[in-house]
Amino acid sequence: MNDDNLKEEIKKDIHKEFALERIILFSDAVFAIVITLMAIEIRLPETEGRMTPEKLNEALLHVLPTILAYCVSFSFVGVIWYQHLKLYNLLKSYDKGLVIRNLGLLFLIGLFPFTSMVVSRGPKNVLLPVLIYMMVIICCIAMLVVIEHYILFKRPELRNNLDITKHIKRHKERRFSLISFSIVIILVLISNHLITDPNLFFIHSFIIILLPISVLIYKRINKEK
Repeated sequence: MNDDNLKEEIKKDIHKEFALERIILFSDAVFAIVITLMAIEIRLPETEGRMTPEKLNEALLHVLPTILAYCVSFSFVGVIWYQHLKLYNLLKSYDKGLVIRNLGLLFLIGLFPFTSMVVSRGPKNVLLPVLIYMMVIICCIAMLVVIEHYILFKRPELRNNLDITKHIKRHKERRFSLISFSIVIILVLISNHLITDPNLFFIHSFIIILLPISVLIYKRINKEK
């Protein structure tokens, strides 16, 4: 390889690294904007003049569901961002397939301000807002699994020569979480169809609690192995 060809290859590598950096920066900006939009939704009700202590207490109780929805959504978006960061640290290049999958993940992440508002402001003892929220979560996990599979197995030439053992393990755990989420949603839908008494709404919540329990059991079994 002569000097001209070597310089051309170096220029191409630098251009790919710069373009990959733009993809990562754009993704980080979307994550940051989503979190900001969720925080903006935390607003006290409008009142004339200064609030009395009683009205302040009522206002804080009013925004409490919004704050709880923000905390849960912030935690999940933060976890997805962290996994996204670690996964993209493996890359030295990109292609059209990776860009499309990354945009798919960002599209789903962008729905969190809407789903958080639906959950916090939706009617109580109604399953639909929770199902909408859970569907967005499961779609985000599914898209992350798709991106992982693309980078780890389908397009290994995009990766640096780094050890991916831990990433493969996390990929398997994430696939299990995805399956668990899907099963929980199916069980909730079935129970919602069979149980129509509003006083028994707590049963749906009990089924949802099965998800983190199943994930913890799966991790414990893998750790013992």
